[in-house]
Amino acid sequence: MAPAPSSRSPSLPEAPLWVPWLLVGISTMLVVLFVVILGKYREQSRSLRQLRDRVEGLEHSRALERTTILEQQLRSTSERLRKLESLEGSIANLQGQQDRLRVEVRQISRRQVAPELEIPPAVEAPAPSSPAPAPSASSTSRPANPGANP
Repeated sequence: MAPAPSSRSPSLPEAPLWVPWLLVGISTMLVVLFVVILGKYREQSRSLRQLRDRVEGLEHSRALERTTILEQQLRSTSERLRKLESLEGSIANLQGQQDRLRVEVRQISRRQVAPELEIPPAVEAPAPSSPAPAPSASSTSRPANPGANP
C-alpha cells in the first residue's frame, strides 16, 4: 500500500524554519561574490590593457629615438663622406699641379745645366784652314749706314 502523504520517514528530523532563509542568504552571498569577482576580472583586464598600451607606447618611442639617432648618424656619415670626396678631388687637383710643377722644374733645371755642359760652337768645330779674323765689336754693334760719312 501507499504510504500516507503526511507521514515522513522517521530517520530525518524536520528542518528548522531558519534553514530556508540560510539557504537564500548563502545563495545571495554566492551571487554577490560572483558579481564582485566578475567586476575585479574586468578591472584587471582593463588595467592590463592599459599597461600593455603603455609598454607598446614606450617601445615605439624607444624605436623612434633609435631611428632618429640612426638617421642623425647616417646624415653625419654622409656629410663626412661628401667632405672626403671633395677633399679627394682637391688632393687629385693638387697632385696634378705638383706633377706639372715638377716637370717645369726639371725643364728649367735642364736649361740651366745644359749651357754649362754644351761646348761652345767655336771650340766644337775647328776650321781646317787659317782662321778668319774675328770681326771687331765696333763694326758689329753699329748698323751700316750708307748715306753717312765717317
